[in-house]
Amino acid sequence: MKGLLRAAAKHFGIGLATVLPFVFAVWVVVFVVNQVDGLVSWYVPWAYLHIPGLGFAIVIVAIFILGLLSRIYVSRVLLSWADTLFMHIPVIKSLYTTAKELIENLFRRRQAFQTPVLIEWPDERALVLGFITSEELPESIDPTGDLVAVYLPNAFQFAGATVMVPRSRVREAGMTAEQAWKFALSAGLGQSRATKREEGPESTQTPTQLPKSPPMPM
Repeated sequence: MKGLLRAAAKHFGIGLATVLPFVFAVWVVVFVVNQVDGLVSWYVPWAYLHIPGLGFAIVIVAIFILGLLSRIYVSRVLLSWADTLFMHIPVIKSLYTTAKELIENLFRRRQAFQTPVLIEWPDERALVLGFITSEELPESIDPTGDLVAVYLPNAFQFAGATVMVPRSRVREAGMTAEQAWKFALSAGLGQSRATKREEGPESTQTPTQLPKSPPMPM
């Protein structure tokens, strides 16, 4: 009887772990759409014609149009004027600056982590997979202008370390960003040569020929 209950609890846990990510993702999407719908319905003249998702669609289209207009000179001038105005209002300044820095960091983060590299770390006898995150560092850190910031992800989690190394110690990893992330986060498990070939023509890059390291002293 205990074995049956233990097996039932095990299968229930597996089912719960399987369904919860989907439920959470759907809940977040529905929550965001409903919140935006409720906010926009106060301002649209046809609010009595409640169409689920209409407010969210209006916001998406408005953001898209704003992005197009931001490329026009007049719009850039207006946005610059609004930026200056918000930066001079005491309370709004803090909120605006915080939100602006957060959004800029998010977009900058999307552009980073796209160049997987191999660096000699902690010395020339070992190679570590990383991602270049910045090639322009503060002068206090890099007075010579020769350092680049390389993020070193840890296996099995999204933590990592960022190290500044000379450009001469950085080399292209010869793989796509997706392949590099899979390799780093899985600790290299299941990433054989055959697996790389099966991933399709987009991932068929000429592997970097690495020099053989001298044997490590016993």
